[in-house]
Amino acid sequence: MKSNALLSLGALLLVLLALGVALVVTGGRRGAELQAANGPPPGEVWLPPGSPKLASISVDTVRARNERVVVVLPAQLALDEDHTVRVASPVTGRVRTLDAAPGDRVAAGDALAHIVSGDVAQAQSDLQRAEAALTTATTSLARARDLFAHHIVAQRDLQQAVNDSAQARAERDRAQARVGQLGAGPDVGAEYVLRAPIGGDVVDRVANPGMEVRPDLPAPLFTVSRLDTLWLTAGVYERDLNRVRRGQRVLFTTEALPERTIAARIAHVSSALDPGTRTATLRALVPNAGRVLHPSMFGEVQIVAPDSSGLPVVPTLALITQGAQTMVFVRTAPGRFALRPVQVTNDDGATAVVVAGLRPGEVVVTRGSLLLSAEAAPAR
Repeated sequence: MKSNALLSLGALLLVLLALGVALVVTGGRRGAELQAANGPPPGEVWLPPGSPKLASISVDTVRARNERVVVVLPAQLALDEDHTVRVASPVTGRVRTLDAAPGDRVAAGDALAHIVSGDVAQAQSDLQRAEAALTTATTSLARARDLFAHHIVAQRDLQQAVNDSAQARAERDRAQARVGQLGAGPDVGAEYVLRAPIGGDVVDRVANPGMEVRPDLPAPLFTVSRLDTLWLTAGVYERDLNRVRRGQRVLFTTEALPERTIAARIAHVSSALDPGTRTATLRALVPNAGRVLHPSMFGEVQIVAPDSSGLPVVPTLALITQGAQTMVFVRTAPGRFALRPVQVTNDDGATAVVVAGLRPGEVVVTRGSLLLSAEAAPAR
C-alpha cells in the first residue's frame, strides 16, 4: 500500500511538471507573437528582409582610435621643386617658333622653342677658327721638331711652338664646349633649339613667337615639372611647433575632392620662422599618380600622432542630435536597429571619439540615420 501511494505521488509530480513546461513554452511563444504583433520596442526600427529602405542604409564598424589629431592647419599644394626646372634662354635672340604649350607632356631633350640667335653663329664661327688655328699650330710644331732635330733652330723656338700648339688646342676645346653647350652642330648657323632638361609637364610658358630673349630675363621662358608628386606646404604657428616633427603622418583634404583624404608624411619643418607670418614652413611629399591634384590647390591638413587610449571612433555621419542628446543607431541584428545615447568628443567633421555608450566592434548606421530616426518606434 505504501509503495503504491509513493508511485501515485511520483506520477502526479511528473504530470504537474509537464504542465508547467507546457505553460512556460506556450507563454513564451505568445509573448513573442504579441511583441511581433505590437511592433518593435521604443527607440528601435525593424525592417523586414527585402525592404527597399535597407538600400538607403550604410553601416560601419566601431574601431578603437590608434591616432589623434594634434594640429589642424590651412595648407596648399605646390610644385615638387626637386623635379621642377625653369628653362631660360642661354643666348640672345628672337623666338622663331614654339614647340610646346602649357599642359603638354614632354620628354627630356624635346624641343620647346626655336630661337634665331647670333650667339650660336658666333660660337660656331669661333670653333671653326679655333680648329684652323690648331691645325696650323700642330703643323708648325711638327716642323719645329724636325728643324730642331737637324740643329737648324734653337730649343727656344721649339718650346715656343709647343706653347702655341697647347694654346691653340685649349682654345679649340673651349669653343667646342661652347658649341656643345648650345646643342649646335659644327656648321655655322643662326638657330638655337631650346630643349627640355627633364621629362614632365609644361606648367607655364611666357615665351611668344617673335619675342626677344636674353639670358638675364627676369622670368623663365618655360617651367617643366613632374606632376606625379607634389609638395604639401603649411605654416605652423609657434604654439604648435612642439607637436610637429619630421616623419609625422598628415592627412590632407580639399573641397575639390570632398570624398578623399590624402595621407603623407612630413619631410621638412623649417628651422626659422617667417618674420612676416611668424610661422615655420611644413612640407610633405604627396603622391599624385592619378593627376587629380593640382599645384596651388588649397585645403586643410591634419597632423596626427599615435594614441593608445583605445577609445571608440565613429564617423560623424553616424551621429544624431535629439534635443541635448547625441544618439547613434546600433545594428542589433540583420534589419534591426536600436537608438542609443552616446557621449562624444573631438568631432573633427569626419570622425568623432566616443567616451561613453559604444564599444569597439559594434556596428553603427552611417548613411540613413535620419531615415531610421523618423521610423523609430515612439515610447508607449
